[in-house]
Amino acid sequence: MLPAPVRALRDAVRLRLGLGLLVVLGLTWSLLALPLRYLLPRTHGQRLGRQGAGAMFRGYLQLLTWIGACRFDLRALDVLREQPACIIAPNHPSLLDAVMIISRVPHVACVMKAELMQSILFGA
Repeated sequence: MLPAPVRALRDAVRLRLGLGLLVVLGLTWSLLALPLRYLLPRTHGQRLGRQGAGAMFRGYLQLLTWIGACRFDLRALDVLREQPACIIAPNHPSLLDAVMIISRVPHVACVMKAELMQSILFGA
């Protein structure tokens, strides 16, 4: 077992690396999605946007697992893939809650603060 200061340093590096990965992936997806928003019909754009966001978040969660920052067991969300419309309300909302849900449930819409739609990471 690693000494506590070494573990703390390792965890801090993993956290910052994980957040950096989210920023890079989010910016990359935004740069790809923004022009498509104006080029594609609305229904096609929404479908592609949801697929792209889901793929990006699945990749992000895999990267977090790979660097040892987190482990995820999201099999319980798989039953929602083919269910009729429902409301999912996490009891402790955080950024990762939305990422986990979007990564597994393909036809999802998020309710969020209007200010987030102005963000280059989430607004495209």
